[in-house]
Amino acid sequence: MPTNSQQKTTRSRSGSHKANGHKLPLVGAALFALVLPLFLILFNTSYITNSEWLYDYGWWRNDIPNRTGLPVDQLNRGADQIKEYFNNDEEFLDLLVEYGGKDVSLYKEREVLHMVDVKTLMQSVFAIARWSGIVLLFLLALGLITLKQDVFTLLLRSLKWSAIGTGAFIVVFGGTAVIDFGWLFTQFHFLSFANDLWLLDPYNDYLIIMFPQQFFFEATLFIGLLTIIDFGLITAVFRLARKRLG
Repeated sequence: MPTNSQQKTTRSRSGSHKANGHKLPLVGAALFALVLPLFLILFNTSYITNSEWLYDYGWWRNDIPNRTGLPVDQLNRGADQIKEYFNNDEEFLDLLVEYGGKDVSLYKEREVLHMVDVKTLMQSVFAIARWSGIVLLFLLALGLITLKQDVFTLLLRSLKWSAIGTGAFIVVFGGTAVIDFGWLFTQFHFLSFANDLWLLDPYNDYLIIMFPQQFFFEATLFIGLLTIIDFGLITAVFRLARKRLG
Protein backbone atom coordinates (compact mmCIF):
# COMPACT_ATOMS: atom_id res chain seq x y z
CA MET A 1 0.00 0.00 0.00
CA PRO A 2 1.37 3.48 -0.88
CA THR A 3 1.96 5.80 2.01
CA ASN A 4 0.31 9.23 2.32
CA SER A 5 3.59 10.80 1.31
CA GLN A 6 3.77 8.72 -1.88
CA GLN A 7 0.13 9.51 -2.76
CA LYS A 8 0.77 13.25 -2.35
CA THR A 9 3.86 13.02 -4.56
CA THR A 10 1.89 11.16 -7.24
CA ARG A 11 -0.92 13.74 -7.18
CA SER A 12 1.62 16.55 -7.32
CA ARG A 13 3.31 15.08 -10.38
CA SER A 14 -0.05 14.46 -12.05
CA GLY A 15 -1.11 18.03 -11.41
CA SER A 16 2.20 19.30 -12.78
CA HIS A 17 1.76 17.29 -16.00
CA LYS A 18 -1.80 18.61 -16.43
CA ALA A 19 -0.63 22.19 -15.88
CA ASN A 20 2.10 21.75 -18.46
CA GLY A 21 -0.43 20.16 -20.81
CA HIS A 22 -2.65 23.24 -20.51
CA LYS A 23 0.26 25.68 -20.88
CA LEU A 24 1.73 24.22 -24.07
CA PRO A 25 -1.28 25.02 -26.32
CA LEU A 26 -1.38 28.56 -24.88
CA VAL A 27 2.33 29.04 -25.58
CA GLY A 28 1.80 27.80 -29.13
CA ALA A 29 -1.16 30.15 -29.59
CA ALA A 30 0.86 33.09 -28.28
CA LEU A 31 3.72 32.25 -30.63
CA PHE A 32 1.25 31.99 -33.51
CA ALA A 33 -0.15 35.43 -32.65
CA LEU A 34 3.35 36.96 -32.66
CA VAL A 35 4.66 35.28 -35.80
CA LEU A 36 1.55 35.74 -37.98
CA PRO A 37 1.76 39.55 -38.45
CA LEU A 38 5.51 39.28 -39.11
CA PHE A 39 4.83 36.69 -41.81
CA LEU A 40 1.95 38.61 -43.40
CA ILE A 41 3.78 41.95 -43.54
CA LEU A 42 6.98 40.43 -44.97
CA PHE A 43 5.08 38.12 -47.34
CA ASN A 44 3.11 41.09 -48.67
CA THR A 45 6.34 43.08 -48.99
CA SER A 46 7.82 40.23 -51.05
CA TYR A 47 4.67 40.02 -53.18
CA ILE A 48 4.56 43.77 -53.77
CA THR A 49 8.27 43.92 -54.64
CA ASN A 50 7.87 41.22 -57.29
CA SER A 51 4.55 42.45 -58.72
CA GLU A 52 4.41 43.97 -62.20
CA TRP A 53 1.25 45.94 -61.44
CA LEU A 54 2.97 47.99 -58.73
CA TYR A 55 5.61 49.24 -61.15
CA ASP A 56 3.05 49.95 -63.89
CA TYR A 57 1.03 51.93 -61.37
CA GLY A 58 4.15 53.73 -60.12
CA TRP A 59 5.22 54.80 -63.60
CA TRP A 60 1.77 56.26 -64.26
CA ARG A 61 1.18 57.74 -60.82
CA ASN A 62 4.52 59.57 -60.65
CA ASP A 63 4.82 60.48 -64.33
CA ILE A 64 8.09 58.54 -64.55
CA PRO A 65 8.27 58.30 -68.38
CA ASN A 66 8.35 62.10 -68.65
CA ARG A 67 10.71 62.52 -65.67
CA THR A 68 13.23 59.98 -66.99
CA GLY A 69 12.74 60.34 -70.75
CA LEU A 70 12.34 56.56 -70.93
CA PRO A 71 9.31 54.83 -72.48
CA VAL A 72 7.23 52.49 -70.35
CA ASP A 73 8.61 49.36 -72.02
CA GLN A 74 12.16 50.33 -71.02
CA LEU A 75 11.07 51.20 -67.49
CA ASN A 76 9.43 47.77 -67.25
CA ARG A 77 12.60 46.22 -68.61
CA GLY A 78 14.54 47.92 -65.82
CA ALA A 79 12.02 46.78 -63.19
CA ASP A 80 12.32 43.20 -64.45
CA GLN A 81 16.10 43.38 -64.05
CA ILE A 82 15.72 44.67 -60.48
CA LYS A 83 13.29 41.87 -59.56
CA GLU A 84 15.62 39.31 -61.09
CA TYR A 85 18.60 40.85 -59.26
CA PHE A 86 16.83 40.50 -55.90
CA ASN A 87 16.37 36.79 -56.55
CA ASN A 88 19.72 35.81 -58.10
CA ASP A 89 23.32 35.50 -56.88
CA GLU A 90 24.80 38.46 -58.79
CA GLU A 91 26.67 40.92 -56.59
CA PHE A 92 26.14 44.04 -58.69
CA LEU A 93 23.23 45.27 -60.80
CA ASP A 94 24.02 46.53 -64.28
CA LEU A 95 20.64 47.91 -65.27
CA LEU A 96 20.49 48.22 -69.04
CA VAL A 97 17.98 50.23 -71.06
CA GLU A 98 17.84 51.05 -74.73
CA TYR A 99 18.79 54.65 -75.43
CA GLY A 100 19.66 56.04 -78.85
CA GLY A 101 19.38 52.60 -80.42
CA LYS A 102 21.83 50.86 -78.06
CA ASP A 103 21.89 49.45 -74.54
CA VAL A 104 23.34 51.72 -71.89
CA SER A 105 23.92 51.27 -68.14
CA LEU A 106 21.42 53.51 -66.39
CA TYR A 107 22.76 53.54 -62.83
CA LYS A 108 26.02 55.11 -61.73
CA GLU A 109 28.47 53.56 -59.25
CA ARG A 110 26.87 55.00 -56.10
CA GLU A 111 23.45 53.74 -57.15
CA VAL A 112 24.85 50.29 -57.98
CA LEU A 113 26.53 50.07 -54.57
CA HIS A 114 23.34 51.12 -52.81
CA MET A 115 21.45 48.39 -54.65
CA VAL A 116 23.87 45.85 -53.11
CA ASP A 117 22.60 46.95 -49.69
CA VAL A 118 18.99 46.90 -50.87
CA LYS A 119 19.43 43.37 -52.20
CA THR A 120 20.81 42.19 -48.85
CA LEU A 121 17.80 43.72 -47.11
CA MET A 122 15.29 42.22 -49.56
CA GLN A 123 16.80 38.76 -49.40
CA SER A 124 16.54 38.95 -45.60
CA VAL A 125 12.86 39.85 -46.01
CA PHE A 126 12.33 36.87 -48.34
CA ALA A 127 14.13 34.49 -45.96
CA ILE A 128 12.31 35.65 -42.80
CA ALA A 129 8.95 35.47 -44.59
CA ARG A 130 9.72 31.92 -45.72
CA TRP A 131 10.86 30.68 -42.30
CA SER A 132 8.05 32.40 -40.40
CA GLY A 133 5.60 30.73 -42.78
CA ILE A 134 7.17 27.35 -41.99
CA VAL A 135 6.83 28.06 -38.24
CA LEU A 136 3.13 28.91 -38.68
CA LEU A 137 2.47 25.71 -40.64
CA PHE A 138 4.29 23.69 -37.98
CA LEU A 139 2.23 25.25 -35.17
CA LEU A 140 -0.99 24.65 -37.10
CA ALA A 141 -0.08 21.02 -37.80
CA LEU A 142 0.95 20.45 -34.18
CA GLY A 143 -2.31 21.97 -32.97
CA LEU A 144 -4.39 19.77 -35.28
CA ILE A 145 -2.58 16.67 -34.06
CA THR A 146 -2.88 17.46 -30.34
CA LEU A 147 -6.17 19.39 -30.11
CA LYS A 148 -8.00 18.17 -33.22
CA GLN A 149 -10.84 20.55 -34.22
CA ASP A 150 -10.54 22.46 -30.92
CA VAL A 151 -7.40 24.09 -32.31
CA PHE A 152 -9.52 26.49 -34.38
CA THR A 153 -11.24 27.90 -31.29
CA LEU A 154 -7.85 28.57 -29.72
CA LEU A 155 -6.46 29.99 -32.98
CA LEU A 156 -9.43 32.35 -33.41
CA ARG A 157 -8.76 33.72 -29.93
CA SER A 158 -5.08 34.05 -30.81
CA LEU A 159 -5.98 35.67 -34.12
CA LYS A 160 -8.13 38.25 -32.35
CA TRP A 161 -5.26 39.51 -30.19
CA SER A 162 -2.85 39.33 -33.11
CA ALA A 163 -5.22 41.43 -35.23
CA ILE A 164 -5.66 43.99 -32.43
CA GLY A 165 -1.89 44.37 -32.00
CA THR A 166 -1.27 44.54 -35.74
CA GLY A 167 -4.13 47.00 -36.21
CA ALA A 168 -2.68 49.29 -33.54
CA PHE A 169 0.72 49.13 -35.23
CA ILE A 170 -0.78 49.89 -38.65
CA VAL A 171 -2.74 52.84 -37.27
CA VAL A 172 0.34 54.35 -35.60
CA PHE A 173 2.69 53.58 -38.50
CA GLY A 174 0.14 54.62 -41.14
CA GLY A 175 -0.72 57.81 -39.27
CA THR A 176 2.96 58.73 -39.04
CA ALA A 177 3.40 57.98 -42.74
CA VAL A 178 0.47 60.22 -43.70
CA ILE A 179 1.68 63.05 -41.47
CA ASP A 180 5.36 62.95 -42.42
CA PHE A 181 6.41 60.06 -44.65
CA GLY A 182 9.67 61.85 -45.48
CA TRP A 183 10.79 61.63 -41.84
CA LEU A 184 9.70 57.98 -41.59
CA PHE A 185 11.46 57.15 -44.86
CA THR A 186 14.67 58.75 -43.61
CA GLN A 187 14.54 56.91 -40.27
CA PHE A 188 14.00 53.63 -42.10
CA HIS A 189 17.18 54.19 -44.11
CA PHE A 190 19.18 55.14 -41.03
CA LEU A 191 18.09 51.90 -39.33
CA SER A 192 18.42 49.62 -42.38
CA PHE A 193 21.73 50.74 -43.88
CA ALA A 194 25.15 51.23 -42.32
CA ASN A 195 26.28 53.84 -44.87
CA ASP A 196 24.98 56.93 -46.66
CA LEU A 197 24.88 55.49 -50.19
CA TRP A 198 21.11 55.95 -50.11
CA LEU A 199 21.59 59.74 -50.19
CA LEU A 200 21.13 60.24 -53.92
CA ASP A 201 20.52 63.23 -56.18
CA PRO A 202 16.82 63.38 -57.15
CA TYR A 203 17.72 65.35 -60.27
CA ASN A 204 20.58 63.25 -61.65
CA ASP A 205 20.39 59.73 -60.19
CA TYR A 206 17.95 57.55 -62.09
CA LEU A 207 17.37 55.17 -59.18
CA ILE A 208 15.64 57.84 -57.12
CA ILE A 209 14.00 59.41 -60.18
CA MET A 210 12.41 56.06 -61.06
CA PHE A 211 11.45 55.36 -57.44
CA PRO A 212 10.61 58.62 -55.62
CA GLN A 213 9.26 58.74 -52.07
CA GLN A 214 5.69 58.75 -53.37
CA PHE A 215 6.30 55.32 -54.92
CA PHE A 216 7.37 53.87 -51.56
CA PHE A 217 4.61 55.67 -49.67
CA GLU A 218 1.93 54.09 -51.80
CA ALA A 219 3.68 50.70 -51.75
CA THR A 220 3.59 50.90 -47.94
CA LEU A 221 -0.14 51.65 -48.04
CA PHE A 222 -0.70 48.64 -50.32
CA ILE A 223 1.21 46.40 -47.90
CA GLY A 224 -0.90 47.61 -44.98
CA LEU A 225 -4.13 47.12 -46.94
CA LEU A 226 -3.15 43.60 -48.02
CA THR A 227 -2.27 42.71 -44.43
CA ILE A 228 -5.72 43.80 -43.22
CA ILE A 229 -7.37 41.77 -46.00
CA ASP A 230 -5.24 38.74 -45.10
CA PHE A 231 -6.36 38.90 -41.47
CA GLY A 232 -9.98 38.99 -42.61
CA LEU A 233 -9.53 36.01 -44.94
CA ILE A 234 -7.68 33.93 -42.34
CA THR A 235 -10.38 34.66 -39.75
CA ALA A 236 -13.08 33.59 -42.20
CA VAL A 237 -11.22 30.36 -43.04
CA PHE A 238 -10.69 29.47 -39.36
CA ARG A 239 -14.35 30.12 -38.52
CA LEU A 240 -15.49 28.01 -41.46
CA ALA A 241 -13.11 25.20 -40.46
CA ARG A 242 -14.37 25.30 -36.85
CA LYS A 243 -17.98 25.21 -38.05
CA ARG A 244 -17.41 22.34 -40.48
CA LEU A 245 -15.29 20.21 -38.13
CA GLY A 246 -17.24 21.07 -34.98
